[in-house]
Amino acid sequence: MKVSVIDLGFNSAKLVNYCVDYNNAYKPYQHEGAKVRLGQDLAQTGGLSEESMKRTIDALRLFRNIVDLQSIRHVVPIATSAVREAANRTEFLEQVFHETGFRFNVLSGKEEALCSYLGALQSTCIPTALFFDLGGGSLELVYSENFKIKNFMSLPLGGLRLSQIFSDSDGMFSKKNYSNMEEHVNDVLPDRKGLGICSDASLVGVGGTLRAIARYDQETLAYPIDKIHNYRIDIERIDLINRMFRKMTSSEIAKIDAVGTNRADTITAGSCVIKKLLEKLEFENVAVSTQGLREGALSVYLSSSKKYLSLQQIDQKHFEDYIKESCRPGIFPEYMYLLVKPLLSSGLLKQREYEILASALKKVAILPSLTNLNNLFYVILDEDIAGLSHEEQLVLALSIIHVKKSKTATWLFTKYRSILQPQDKKSIQKIAALLSISEILEKVSMKVRIIKGRQREIVLTLIPSKNTLPIKLIENAVKMLQEAFGIIVSYSIFSDVVLKAEIVSAARHKKEITRSLF
Repeated sequence: MKVSVIDLGFNSAKLVNYCVDYNNAYKPYQHEGAKVRLGQDLAQTGGLSEESMKRTIDALRLFRNIVDLQSIRHVVPIATSAVREAANRTEFLEQVFHETGFRFNVLSGKEEALCSYLGALQSTCIPTALFFDLGGGSLELVYSENFKIKNFMSLPLGGLRLSQIFSDSDGMFSKKNYSNMEEHVNDVLPDRKGLGICSDASLVGVGGTLRAIARYDQETLAYPIDKIHNYRIDIERIDLINRMFRKMTSSEIAKIDAVGTNRADTITAGSCVIKKLLEKLEFENVAVSTQGLREGALSVYLSSSKKYLSLQQIDQKHFEDYIKESCRPGIFPEYMYLLVKPLLSSGLLKQREYEILASALKKVAILPSLTNLNNLFYVILDEDIAGLSHEEQLVLALSIIHVKKSKTATWLFTKYRSILQPQDKKSIQKIAALLSISEILEKVSMKVRIIKGRQREIVLTLIPSKNTLPIKLIENAVKMLQEAFGIIVSYSIFSDVVLKAEIVSAARHKKEITRSLF
């Protein structure tokens, strides 16, 4: 089915259309946006201006045309800080419904924070982190430990709101005004102790300002991957970019392709908020998530549409249960788990390699049949794989390519060596070897018994369910295992009949020994 999510924010209105399958997995196929500046005069007047409401309703009429043209029956309209804070919100929402047919759910600060967190977490699966969503009107913060929400808050620190208060008419910040804004942001933000943040927590961010900064950072560094999801930016780079924007007018910033006109007058204030988050809360870098509020609201709608449409408060436990299910680690087939377990327990396979392998096995099952390996590589790289950094996703993609043609994987490794580490070559060989034998075991419906022999030796007992076996392929896969892990791997093949006979014989022998003892 198709679902439309309409996100009405402080600065912009956005429509995203999603295709949703029977498992409630979704993919966006259309994005539309308009810079409506709904909250433009809110700080001064306490209400939405006639001009901003007109701009917004015009944009929503366009969205209505798109929804009707595509016959989309499921629409999730959400509104955030501008509508939430406006004294005339009831009149505005009635006018919107009358002229467009959209009945908006006005999210509370808590609901907005939790939806943003849910959307980001599903695509990153970082169990212990401070998540933030920086919008035009507000900053949402959610802190979680091991997927359990410990703290959340919504703060009036949006990029457009701060720009309207502290910038000059040309969008620039005088030295004094910028210093005042920085002091204001610092005063409003909680500290690390106040949020109860533990030492190993990560910082993950959502929002158009952060995405624009990430794109600009990648351009200036000539970053080889055209992908900002899970991209990490160091505090030094954030500070450098913020200092540059502070010296420019909005019109000068608008000429930067990575920023554009939509973010030109808010990115200086927004980058100030992100910089202060890193400094005050003592984070070294921030990870970018391209999914947030809209995906979180969609997930809530799909999992419990009646509850969502009744506008009840979102239950925190419902979120935590949903998150744990979404971020559950990949489940290995029994034969692969038996093979991987001794490698993991002996330290031959690292925990991170194990996790990449789990994602790779899942990915291989749904990959399209492409003969061009370069195209296949970029199909894998283009996916947003939860829980994997860019480096780890490259290792995953190169491992799959290595199974098919090792020379192509070697060439691609060289192309991306600025991101990869020398030790990643060994990880690719290990994961590729395990993927290779997994493909054979699955296609011949083969069971595996592992007998751990002497140190650095594994004996495989293969129990096929078919009469014909790809012996040469099995030998090649065993050879790959030996070379990748530096161990001795031997194997023997038993039929189910032989195995059952062994079991019966062993049982009889056990009974005879028991009788002789008594």
